[in-house]
Amino acid sequence: MFEISHCNGELKDYPMHAKNLVGIWTIDSFQIEDCATGQRTHPWGERPSGMVMFSPEGRMSALITPGGRSHPKTEGDEAAAFSSMLAYSGRYRVEPPNRLVTSVDIAWFEPWVGSEQVRYLDLSGDKLTLTSAPLNMPQQNAPMFAVVTWRREPARQSG
Repeated sequence: MFEISHCNGELKDYPMHAKNLVGIWTIDSFQIEDCATGQRTHPWGERPSGMVMFSPEGRMSALITPGGRSHPKTEGDEAAAFSSMLAYSGRYRVEPPNRLVTSVDIAWFEPWVGSEQVRYLDLSGDKLTLTSAPLNMPQQNAPMFAVVTWRREPARQSG
C-alpha cells in the first residue's frame, strides 16, 4: 500500500506499473477535501456516474457526471449539465513511485488541453483511488484536493 498526506505531498513508497491500470473502471465516488479542515464534500452527489479507460498503448479517457441527472429541458439546463461534468483524454504514463501523469489532448475544459494532469495512485485489488495534488479552486477559499475511487469492470467472457 501507499499513503499520501495530500496537502503536503509526502509519499510512502509503493511502486505502481502502468500495466496494472489497463482496463475499464467505473466510478464509486468523487470527493473534494479541504486541506485546512479535512472536510470532504461530494460535488457530484453520493453516487456520481463515470468511467475511465486505460489502454495498453498508453491512452486514457475519463468522463464523470453527477448521478441521477435528468434530461435538460431548457438551454439553461443544458449549460448546467455541461458545467457539471468532467471529460478528458490523452496519453498517460506512470512515474515512480505512484504518479499518474496524463498529457491532455482533448478536454471538455479547453484550458486543460496541452496540460499535464497529475494524480497519485493507490491500487488495491480491483479498487483504484486517484488523488489530485492540492488545487486552488475558484469557489473555495482554501486549497483542496480531489479523491476519486474507481472499481475495475470484470472482463467479458468470450463465446
